[in-house]
Amino acid sequence: MRVRFVMAAAAVSVLALGVTACGNETGNTGQTQAQQVSLEGKSVTASGCVRPVENTSCMVVRGPGGGYYDISGASPAPDPAKGVGISLQGRDLGENTQCGRKLADVKWSYLNVQCAAAAPAPAPEKAG
Repeated sequence: MRVRFVMAAAAVSVLALGVTACGNETGNTGQTQAQQVSLEGKSVTASGCVRPVENTSCMVVRGPGGGYYDISGASPAPDPAKGVGISLQGRDLGENTQCGRKLADVKWSYLNVQCAAAAPAPAPEKAG
């Protein structure tokens, strides 16, 4: 009985050493994967009226927190002249542009919601 216990403990120790050694070899890869995940961005869902921003070529939609999402990279781009709201999904990469939080991989569709006349959104105030 005691011999079996000692043999089992020895086998577990060898297995633990093998797993630890494996972790050390791939530790760098795990770190790289963690960096890639953080760079992929957070999923964003919003809806609202598309507005051009004064004195820029940006197109924005106001987010739920009151800030603006820069959807200028959307292809095809929604037409603010239609006066119809959109629903969108995209990835927030954590980058601020002169117009708001830049979204990547924007997918959008028109809603049955009328927007007020497409007056340009005010240019963001620069802190300084």
